[in-house]
Amino acid sequence: MSPVTHAPAPTNRQDDLGSAEGVRGLLWLTWRQHRWTLIGMLVLAAVLVGWMTYLSMELTDLWRQCGNAYCPENSPQGERLAGSSSLVLTLGALSRVVQYMPLLIGLFIGIPVLTREHEQRTLLLAWSQDVSPTRWLWTRLGLLGLFVAAVTAAVAGVSDHLERMRTLVAPGTLFDYVPFLNTGMLPVVISICWFAVGVALGAAIKRTLPAVFGVSAGFIGLTYLVQWRYPTLMKPLSAHLQVGGPDGGLLRDNTLVVKGGMIDYGSDGPSGAFDASGRQLLHQHRCTMRTVVGDSGHHSCRHSSQASCRDRE
Repeated sequence: MSPVTHAPAPTNRQDDLGSAEGVRGLLWLTWRQHRWTLIGMLVLAAVLVGWMTYLSMELTDLWRQCGNAYCPENSPQGERLAGSSSLVLTLGALSRVVQYMPLLIGLFIGIPVLTREHEQRTLLLAWSQDVSPTRWLWTRLGLLGLFVAAVTAAVAGVSDHLERMRTLVAPGTLFDYVPFLNTGMLPVVISICWFAVGVALGAAIKRTLPAVFGVSAGFIGLTYLVQWRYPTLMKPLSAHLQVGGPDGGLLRDNTLVVKGGMIDYGSDGPSGAFDASGRQLLHQHRCTMRTVVGDSGHHSCRHSSQASCRDRE
């Protein structure tokens, strides 16, 4: 008798092929369902990147005209960077657009991932195909998440450079609320977070309009709550000292010593004012002093990281 012929054992080659075809199918489906939103986000990002790049070049030119230093307020360059000039208004508008870009991503990219399937009743049909529901969900989230990260990273890089150039030529600091949110990779992190919030809220509510209202209220409410509750990155260090009492070395180099009970400003400069080292302050020195007298008769001295008295250059 001839040997019994056995059919070859099935391999997972077809499964791998089906998996690759499934991923390609999900890629095509994701593009078809979100193509207009993705194209609109790309156009918005391109406009922001181009506009902020142009303004960065303009601020760099102003910085060089001012001798690679801060532009004085009474100079022609300083006038362009002060008040309500067109340049200042444009910089403020672009900063706000970058700040609210995560909200747009959560509304137009995050929420429709599952709410559209629920409202059109195509979720069960999509999950009954060859691709498992878990792979269907994570593949779509991964593709859209990578798109959000790539687009916001490009915007964040240009926005960071623009905010840094703005602080070099005009009054302000990177630790203000809006500039801080637009520097570094914070736009990327915040955008991914609100994309995830939009997906989660859309899956929970299963309706587009209520989910849009929830994401909008959450973003705006959280933005103003953080701005109101934490106006500074760190709580300012302050101390209340009794007049004539020991300070314990808290003020140290920031101390302004006043002899005679008052500072006399004459033609030769202030007299009776000394710094912590005992050096008398003359007219070439610029001093900043803030004294607050409370109801209890105590002086409130605020300690900052910079010396109160600085030499003029």
